[in-house]
Amino acid sequence: MFESGLFVTTAIQGLKWLQVWHEKQANPPHLPQHVVLTFKRFKEAYDSKNAYKLKLLLSDRYRGDLFGVSSKRAYINTQKRVFESLPWFINPCLCINVYSIVEETPEAFCAIIDTQSKATALGVPITNFDSAPVRCRLQKESGLWMIREMFVERRLV
Repeated sequence: MFESGLFVTTAIQGLKWLQVWHEKQANPPHLPQHVVLTFKRFKEAYDSKNAYKLKLLLSDRYRGDLFGVSSKRAYINTQKRVFESLPWFINPCLCINVYSIVEETPEAFCAIIDTQSKATALGVPITNFDSAPVRCRLQKESGLWMIREMFVERRLV
């Protein structure tokens, strides 16, 4: 016979385990807090299709090769066009995994990250539309951590 009390207790324990797992995934202990916060702010801006917030996270001296563009202005304009092309009910959902820390100093942080972007329709994932290993450099500028560089790590593609 099926006991509803046991089922509820098991379900609650499962939810608690998922919450702990999710919190550990969202706040990896091996990364400095300023790095986690910078990546979270980037994800939040990206997921909300907010090019203005992305712009605030990129250094004025930004360099990169994502989407075939090399400057901050070109990167933001490209992202803005992508965001504007998506219907209102389709949102990107970015996942950032840090695979290898290349440099970690009080003024700079560089790592190989993997980015995966899914398109969601009303919160339901429907497809992956962007993924690449990226060498990402964060730099402290006037007391704020900014994204200074993002280059596709071609040898890992």
